[in-house]
Amino acid sequence: MADAQLDSEPTLYRPSRGLQTILSVTFFLIMLFMVNALAGALWLATHNLQGDSAIFLFMFVTGSVMLLYAGIFLFAASHSEVHLGPDKAVMVLPNWRGPTPFFPYTECEVPYKDLASVETRGEIYRYLVLPVIVQSACLVRKDGKRLTLGYVRENPEDPSMPFHTIAEQIARRAGVPLVHKGIVEGNSGLRALIQDEPGWDAPQLAPERLEVLRKAERFRWTALMGALAVAMVAAVAFQASRLLG
Repeated sequence: MADAQLDSEPTLYRPSRGLQTILSVTFFLIMLFMVNALAGALWLATHNLQGDSAIFLFMFVTGSVMLLYAGIFLFAASHSEVHLGPDKAVMVLPNWRGPTPFFPYTECEVPYKDLASVETRGEIYRYLVLPVIVQSACLVRKDGKRLTLGYVRENPEDPSMPFHTIAEQIARRAGVPLVHKGIVEGNSGLRALIQDEPGWDAPQLAPERLEVLRKAERFRWTALMGALAVAMVAAVAFQASRLLG
């Protein structure tokens, strides 16, 4: 009785203020890194240090790509929402291109009576040499059309929109099965951005291959964060030393 009453109560899901703050700070820090990298490249170029200037220019280009992704996810955290009513779900969602919340954003209504099932699965993408494991949730209508709710990382402390919880709530309210479709490999993140995620009939990964990718994700992301932190500190210190000199 308590569960049935809970499922009938309107529920609103939005990305947390904490996530928006984290993304805003990240956006600012990347912008600061880019400004320092560009200033360093120009200073080195004017002092006939072309090789060193090229390194800083590469850092600037890398920062530009990171800033683009940070801006995309910051916009998603500021605009996405899901409202679960007693008879239907009203959602403002991006046009998901793999795990990237791309444009345009659309507001849609999904009556629970139109759903056949709710499906989830794991997807693994590569960004250069970095594998990223995410969980996808999808609504399947009775006419066969699909609507991707969104993605969350496997990390249980991920502060993003809880699409896995939303999927469970919608399945319960609609009285349809929640089906997990295993884990598939999704090629590169850029390819997903252009060509969309792999089809839902894609073959599941073997357990051995999955374990290798999970270990690679943990190690390579730790190494990347350490390298970026060193690079940012070195760039700021270099500029400060030149200015003081």
